[in-house]
Order: sequence, then structure tokens, then C-alpha cells
Amino acid sequence: MRFRSQLFAVALVSILLFPALGSAFRWVGGVNFTACYDNSVKNLAQNCSDTANQVCLFDGNGVLTNPNRIFITYEACERLCGDGYGLWETKDTLLRISLWVIPAVILIAHFHFPPLGPANIACVIAHMLADPIDTLWCLLTRITARRHLLKRAEGNRLLGAGAVATIWAAYDELDFHDPSGQFLEALARLEAPVGSYTETRYYHETNSQFKGPGLSLQSPQTDGTSRYPPDFLRIKEGREGHRFGRSKPLLHTIKAWLSPSTRRIGQPSLRRVPDYFQRWDHDIRQLDQDERPVLYFIEVAAQRLVFNRDESLLTTWISVLGLMSALMGAFVRTWANRLDNQTAHTIATVTLLLIVLPIVKLSGNIGAFTSSTAAINVIQQLRQDLTRHFGFDTGLFPPLKIRTAPDELDTARKGYYSVPATDGIQLIRLTTPTTSNTQVPDPEYNPQPDGLSRSELSEEEKQLLDWPRIAAFSGMNNSYRPQKSSSLVPRHWSLWLLTISVVWTLGFCFTPAMLISYLTPLRGFACRSLAWTTIASCWVASLVLDLAWTRLHHHSYPGKWISKPRNLWRLTCARDLFFAAVIILIVTAQQLGLYNSCFCRSGQLSRVLPGYVNMTPFTDAEFMEGWKMWVGAPSASFLVSVVCIVILERSFSESARLLSRDKKERERMILHLKRLAGMSPEVRRVSWALSEYSGGQRSK
Repeated sequence: MRFRSQLFAVALVSILLFPALGSAFRWVGGVNFTACYDNSVKNLAQNCSDTANQVCLFDGNGVLTNPNRIFITYEACERLCGDGYGLWETKDTLLRISLWVIPAVILIAHFHFPPLGPANIACVIAHMLADPIDTLWCLLTRITARRHLLKRAEGNRLLGAGAVATIWAAYDELDFHDPSGQFLEALARLEAPVGSYTETRYYHETNSQFKGPGLSLQSPQTDGTSRYPPDFLRIKEGREGHRFGRSKPLLHTIKAWLSPSTRRIGQPSLRRVPDYFQRWDHDIRQLDQDERPVLYFIEVAAQRLVFNRDESLLTTWISVLGLMSALMGAFVRTWANRLDNQTAHTIATVTLLLIVLPIVKLSGNIGAFTSSTAAINVIQQLRQDLTRHFGFDTGLFPPLKIRTAPDELDTARKGYYSVPATDGIQLIRLTTPTTSNTQVPDPEYNPQPDGLSRSELSEEEKQLLDWPRIAAFSGMNNSYRPQKSSSLVPRHWSLWLLTISVVWTLGFCFTPAMLISYLTPLRGFACRSLAWTTIASCWVASLVLDLAWTRLHHHSYPGKWISKPRNLWRLTCARDLFFAAVIILIVTAQQLGLYNSCFCRSGQLSRVLPGYVNMTPFTDAEFMEGWKMWVGAPSASFLVSVVCIVILERSFSESARLLSRDKKERERMILHLKRLAGMSPEVRRVSWALSEYSGGQRSK
């Protein structure tokens, strides 16, 4: 009840922030300001002593600055033209829609939505419009997390660091899980001497063959040797591959970008490295016999994850060009409608929506899985392959931590579970009824899961069935991440990303739109300036509510309503839908002409200049002076956004595309795996995975 009261209070405060919109909705339409100027205002004789009807402006020397131009008072405007609003002509409204609404919709449609249904798409779009700061913050956090995963894999000299980091990145989209620490601990256990405390304690706790009453932690073999060499699955000395190294400052990145010749010898260009295989030793024939099968399983899993990924870099740039064409169309429309001094506000509207540009472009770099359970299925298969190869659970890739509590899922209807029809993955029984979940699955046992009670399902089956119901708020939505700081993204990094998001949204999008409406055609804080300020207030309010609700979520006692991730997601969706509706209402009112009233034309909200209405066309000097603002502000915003996107892509090019690869890279992955499969008889026996999962890949 308390949160409902808070939501109602937020709605009430937001409504009170709409004096401009409320003043425009006088429900007295049909005002024609062009006819009013031609029939009434134009025929008036300039009389500066008639202060009740006319306004004369003087400079510091007492010289009249508007000779032969009639500026009327707000009261005279309502008396001569009417107390209401004048909608734009139908053809003019259709032109506005075709110029920027359709390109903006096309650009938003290129956002990479996970396959979680129409309701999730609606929530993601609402979050993009109502809270672009948090959306951009989440996308930057995900890219940064992948960068840290790749650095961790390469910093520990792992073979196939790109493939390992790709699988780790998939874990991050499954309940925000960071498995890198557990992987390195498991690798250290494999390298530890047989019979050591670390080695035997782990196998005593995780493997059934070591369990039993009174069983000592001491392994039967105590000769001090290791099962695997100390450099197992690591790059050997003298065979150094490319390593990410320490992070470079932004200035160093820009300098290296502008001067490619300054790169180290052997360090490939960020632009010219299409695959991650160059990050470790190119000669796979030097791999140990024990490393080849393990590395093959890891590479196959990474390949399957990439082939189940949807990304489109080229089409996203094409949609960006469409938005640029919308901005150019707004310029042309302003030039062609010089007699109407209100048309420049269309440029401000397009400038405000430029925030969609980095959001959609970054989502294209990150991509999305084509199936909601694809990553889970791949990781489960990888764990089974490694368990079959080693004979026990090594813990290299830990079990997925997916919440499957019925009270969290709301799916315990009639006690039965079935595979979602739209998911596209056929569920198979991973174990026979007479075997435990830790044993090797029987591939011939494949009954239909329909009609099975939950108690009859294995843990892997529960994860496949439950994940689509919790995926929206558990990591699959790239634009939603309640906890920004973690072991992957330290707090200071998270604060820097937040600062970038705020500056990008308010500095590069809101500020240019605000300047255009504040300075033209009259210098003053009027309806449109207040409208853009209201939209920015909605963005800031959404961010503040996000931070507050997330803090309550993480610090509330178990059992509280806000402590459940599903409830936090629903609350966020409700808030975003409300603020998105408010923003759409404001922009629609501006585009239809509901701000085309005497009140909004007068600029009387400002205390700097007296309120008056200027219905005269632009003079040559005003028109050319206005073009400096109309062209300069949005063009600078667009160019700065594009430059920032390019810098981010070059700085995070390797890590951001762990899961998203183009057609050429995917073809090289197949060739690389075939070569690796031919190096070992044991690998050839399990190379069925290559033909099974690489034959139906989608080329981008």
C-alpha cells in the first residue's frame, strides 16, 4: 500500500508540472493565427503609446528596435485572434509524421529485444523513452562487464580466452552471474597435487564417489603429483598471444586510434581483428593431448552461443542515417516555411529524440539471444560434456543460479509445467528415472515433458521451463539491470558510467532542444521550453525512483513485497509506462498544434522580457541569426553522439562483440573448430556437436 501511495504521489506531482500543456488545452479550437495576422494585426498602425494592445521594444539608447513591426500584447492576441489553440493543417501534420516520427519508430524497432513476448517489448520501449539515463547506464554496464571478463580471461593466460569470456558473458545474462572466480578456482584445483587439502575437500563435497560416513578428506593417491600440469589450459611460456593488458585512459585510446602506427609489434588492430582466435597461440598442434578435448568443448559452446545470437551492425547504422535524414528534413521544412516562425520547434523535437541513437546502436553491438533458453541449454550441455570427459564435476563452469521458487514464478497452476510453444527449443529428459542428476544423461530417453509434475523434473529441466518466466528481470533485458556495481563493474566504474549517461542525455539532447525553444522565435521560457523541461524532469525523476527502489529492494527483509525481483520489475514497468505516456502526450500536443496559442506564443512565463506576441514573419537578419542556432545545436549534438559511439566501439570493440559476430567471424569459427577436432581422436569422437549446432547458423 505504501508503494501505491508513492506511485500516486509521483503521478500527482507530474500532473502539476504541466502548466504549459494545461494552458494549451482550453478546448477552444479553430484559431487561425495566419488569418488573424492578415486581417487584424497587419492593419494596425504602430502606436507605442497604446500599451494595452501594442508592445514597442527599445535598445539601451532609446532607439525603437521593431519599427513597422506590430507586436501585440497577450490580452490583445486573445481579443483579436481568440482564446484557444490553432491546430496545424492536416498536410503539415502528415509531413511532420513522415519527417521524423516514422524514422524514429524505425530506429527504435532496431533495438535488439529478447524473445520474451509483446509485453516485454512494450516495457523495454517504455523504459527507453521514460528513463533513457538508466537504459544507457545499463547498456554501458553490460559492455564494461564483458570487457572485464575478457581482461580477466586474458590476464590469467587462459587458452581460448575469447571463448571462455564468451561463455562467462552468457552467464552474465543469466541472473547476473559472474562465474570467472569459480572457473579460476576450479582450474587451480585441477593443477593442485593429488591429495592436497584443497583438492580433496572439493571432491568430497561435490562428487558422490568421495562421499560416505567416516570418509577422510585424504585422497587414496598421495604421491604429490598433479592430475594436470601447472599450466593446464593456459598459454605456455614463449607462446604469448595477444593480451588485453591494463586498461588505457580515454586520451590514450583516442591517440592510438588516430595513430595506428604506434601499436605494439604483434598487437592486432582493434578494427582489423575479426576473431578472438588471434588472442592465444595460433599453432594448435602444440596443445597438450589433455587440453584439446577440453578446449574443443569450450569452443563448441562459445560457437553455439554466437550462432544463437541476433545482432545487426550494418542495419543499425542505416537506421541511424534515417534519423539523420529526419533532422535534415526538419531543416528543409524550416527553410520552406519562413513565414511561420513556429516551425523551428520541429528541429528541437528531433534533437530531443537523439538520445535513442546511442541506445539503439549499443544494443546492436550487444545483441540478443534468438531463443530465451538457448544459453541455458548450451551451458548445461557444456557441463555435461566436461563431466563426461573428466569423469567428475570439475566446477570449471558452475551450475546456473536460476531462481525456481514457485512463489516467485507464479506458475504453479495445477502443479504441471509444459514447454512454451514460442520458445523454439525442444525439452529433453536429461536423466533417466533410475539415475541421479550428476550422472551422464541417457540420449535415448526422450519422453515428452507435458503432463509431468514438478517433482518429476530434474533441476536442468526446471531451469529450462522456469527461465522464460523470470528472464525479463533476471538479466536477459540488456536495458534493465537493478544492481549496476558488482565484482565485474566496481562502484567507481559504475559512477563514471552514470555520469556519462547523464551528460549524454541531458547535455547532448535536452540542452540543444532547450536552447532552440528558449532563443527562437522569442527569447523566453514559454510552453515549449517548459515542455522539454518537463520531459527532462520525467527522466531525472525516473532515475531517482530507480535508485530508491533498487536500494529498498536490496536492503529489505525477505518476504517484503519490494524484495521480490518480479515485483521490482512490475513496479518499474508501471512507472515507465506512465512517464512514457506523459512524454508521448507532450510531444503529440506540440506536433498537432496544441501549443499554437496566444499563451504559448507570448513567452510570458519568462520574467526577463515582457510578454508579447510576435506573428510577423522573420526578417532577413532574424532568419539568418536563427539558422546559426537551428543548425549548430542539433548538428553538434548529432556529431558528438556519433563520435562518442565510435570511441566506445573502438575502446570496447573486442569485449563488446564476444557474443555478437558477423558472418566472416562465424565462418572462421567453424573452420577453427574443424581443425581443432582433427587434432585428437577423442575430440573426433565428440565432433558431432560441430555438425549438429553449426549447420543451421544464421548469417548476418
